[in-house]
Amino acid sequence: MKQQQGFTLIEVLIATVVFAIMSVMAVSGLSVVLNSREQVDEHADRLAALQKVFTIIGRDIEQTVNRKVRDNYATELLPLTGGGYSSSILELSRTGLMNPMGAKRSHLMRVGYMLSEGKLVRLSWFVMDRSFDTQPYESPLLSNVKTVELRFMSEDHQWLPQWPDMNIQPGTPAKLPRAVEVTLELEDWGRIRRIFEVVG
Repeated sequence: MKQQQGFTLIEVLIATVVFAIMSVMAVSGLSVVLNSREQVDEHADRLAALQKVFTIIGRDIEQTVNRKVRDNYATELLPLTGGGYSSSILELSRTGLMNPMGAKRSHLMRVGYMLSEGKLVRLSWFVMDRSFDTQPYESPLLSNVKTVELRFMSEDHQWLPQWPDMNIQPGTPAKLPRAVEVTLELEDWGRIRRIFEVVG
């Protein structure tokens, strides 16, 4: 009779060790792939959010109109103000408010931007001249924002740190800048700058 052949204990141990090593390598490789995929998804989401923010800001600036408003205390506000040391980074009157239902209301609206606890927030008022209790609608746009810097191009193509120009004589008719430069400093991506033309 032929003698039956089998695996020795040493062979079984070696096979088990090899299988364990290959399993660890496979799990490690899969973990690296999943982590890379997660980072790619996070960067893609961040980029999409940033592009959306600049699209919204650009749309507001490009549709600015020369329309003064009154705030909650009946104080007259210029069509566009920004920069300086105010809590409001930028505030402007714009056109283009959608009215798909044909309601009897203006196509103008007032919007503003402020930086609150590391978040860039968009403010919107759906009435141009506010009453005492009028409150803006707040829309958080982007998180992890360290600073927001603005510059405004005057008619003679000079960049100014705030608008309106403090050197303008009192009583001069309100004017709009030719362009607005927006620089966002993000905690993860550093400084990103865009320039938008004021069409109005």
